[in-house]
Amino acid sequence: MGTFAEGIESIRFACSLVLLIPALGIILLGRRRNLLVPVWIVTGSLVAWLRFAGWWDLESSGLWHSLSGVLLVVLAWLAWKRNDAIADSAVTVLGAVIASWTWVPCVGRHLGDILNAARSGPWGQLLPTVAFMVGLFVPLVVLAALDVAAPKLAERAEHPQVRTVGLAIMVLVGALVAVTLFDDLAGELARRSSF
Repeated sequence: MGTFAEGIESIRFACSLVLLIPALGIILLGRRRNLLVPVWIVTGSLVAWLRFAGWWDLESSGLWHSLSGVLLVVLAWLAWKRNDAIADSAVTVLGAVIASWTWVPCVGRHLGDILNAARSGPWGQLLPTVAFMVGLFVPLVVLAALDVAAPKLAERAEHPQVRTVGLAIMVLVGALVAVTLFDDLAGELARRSSF
């Protein structure tokens, strides 16, 4: 429970914006929040866990990162244009991969324990990593729950202008990733954060 609570506490730190801003773009862009939020959390958790375990060795800058930024812009535009579950899911997965790949976490006691133990016992740190990420993404879970609890509010969130704001966020993130500035931003936000 402490790991989950630490994830919630991390929302207030600047380093978490690298994960939260693209997630907000996805939520505003896609209409299928009940599907996209779990996809985002699972994908982000897996990539973070792979990084913690040392099994994700791609640098967060360079050719692959630039290509993924361009692909994110293309997929965001397709998701906005097509408005179907496949396009929404594709941009959600890629957005979560990029955000988690670039993220420089603010390390509290529980996340520090995960990081210290992940190299020697990675499988035992998978569920704690997911618990931390679920805590970090509580705002997304609340937004997805509003679709069920307040259908009229959900209808307003599906307005074309709201979706256009989501597209703008994802295009900005993709452009920053493509020119390798997103990882610089992640590093700067981490330097300005402390537990």
